[in-house]
Amino acid sequence: MKLLAADIKDVFGTITPPSPIASFIGDDPTGAAGISTFITNAITLTYSIAAVILVVILLLGAFDWMTSAGDKEKVAAAQKRIINAIIGIILFAVAFAVIAVLGEFTGFKFFEGQK
Repeated sequence: MKLLAADIKDVFGTITPPSPIASFIGDDPTGAAGISTFITNAITLTYSIAAVILVVILLLGAFDWMTSAGDKEKVAAAQKRIINAIIGIILFAVAFAVIAVLGEFTGFKFFEGQK
């Protein structure tokens, strides 16, 4: 006996997501939009926390430099702290670019809702 596509659909039925998740998934039956939204929100949160930490580290480095009273070791430590903070934010910028490129290749719409 030959099975038709309509018969298979009747056998397996349809799966409907629970109502709290239905708005998250939207019209996309694969759920890719929901995953993309979740990952975008997680990345945005990570970058927000990184920005706050960057400002704090830069301020601490500047404060250490101002209160070093000419001590070369303290000035060097403050400069190292500031340089490390700048290197860290550069790495986050590179990671942002990599995420954007991966989003283009995978089809995820990262940062689409972020204006």
